Amino acid sequence: MAPAPPSSKDLEGFWGEPTSTLDWCEENYVVSYYIAEFWNTVSNLALILPPLITIASFTKYQQQIETRYYVACILMTIVGIGSWCFHMTLLFEMQMLDELPMIYAACVLIYCIFQTDGKESHSLALAVSLILCAVTVTLVYLTIQDPMFHEVCYGSLVLLIIGRCIYCIRTMEHSRYLCMYGMASIIGAFIIWNIDNICCTQLRSWRDSLPFPLSVLTQGHMWWHIWSGIGVYVNIMYSLHLRSSYLQYSPQIKHVASFPYLSLAGAGTEKTSLDGNENHYH
Repeated sequence: MAPAPPSSKDLEGFWGEPTSTLDWCEENYVVSYYIAEFWNTVSNLALILPPLITIASFTKYQQQIETRYYVACILMTIVGIGSWCFHMTLLFEMQMLDELPMIYAACVLIYCIFQTDGKESHSLALAVSLILCAVTVTLVYLTIQDPMFHEVCYGSLVLLIIGRCIYCIRTMEHSRYLCMYGMASIIGAFIIWNIDNICCTQLRSWRDSLPFPLSVLTQGHMWWHIWSGIGVYVNIMYSLHLRSSYLQYSPQIKHVASFPYLSLAGAGTEKTSLDGNENHYH
């Protein structure tokens, strides 16, 4: 993907000349002298806050929540913080802090979604394979520094997650609502990401003609952060729902302002056997 064309509205800011290999469609330092891309920066709250709140909610289910779900939430937060730093500074080092954790988080999400219905809670072969994948992508990307390589690798990992979700829909009893919610959010975010890249010149023209706050709605990369953040969060909930159902914790989907979260009816009780024959699905 080519970087966004330079904008006549770009200003000089606190962090100096950008050194990142990508510069997005939002004009630089227009809103704040200290933040290169203001809306692309603050929109990362959609990646930072939901997993932190989820980790806090896990405390009452300590025996029910497996470590990998904590790791998934922590990595999602790290991605959000890295992306915040990247868009705030447009420095290459901060770009790596954003993009490399995206690979690591995707690998953990793959591990979670593939380990939902087995009696063994861990797969050494899958874990080693994903670690080797993450290390290889890291070494190659730091060597060639080609953002297209990162995009292809990350996109391939996301397609693997979506493929597994489709398999789960076809073969398992579970909440199709969470699955479709998560996939629709991620696919929609990807479409917006491409529109923002391909139609940047037109979006900037509309942005100039619209009053604030309507002009903010044309910040496509901002919407990518919001909807991808929602999609990743819901995917974690979906994977946890599958696993909790297999472990017979009777997960129930609840909402706060249309935002889904899980309540485990079996919380605080002794773990049931992992025979997988009498699961409770909701």
